[in-house]
Amino acid sequence: MKIASFTCIIIGLLGALMAGLTALGISPGFVDFGLGLGDLGMDSVKEVLTTAFWGGLSILLLLAAIAFGTITESE
Repeated sequence: MKIASFTCIIIGLLGALMAGLTALGISPGFVDFGLGLGDLGMDSVKEVLTTAFWGGLSILLLLAAIAFGTITESE
């Protein structure tokens, strides 16, 4: 479980980094739910949705890391 906890922490922190990079406009937005928002000139909506995706993924993985860390047997 320690390996799972450590893995979730690393991937969660990478997700937080990607959320920050997307919010700053360094990384492009890719989530548009197939609505064609980029064709309508609404690229900022794609960036907000992508930032929310990365942020939500980061939060879920960090919470999973906390859960795995609490059920690990102490040595």
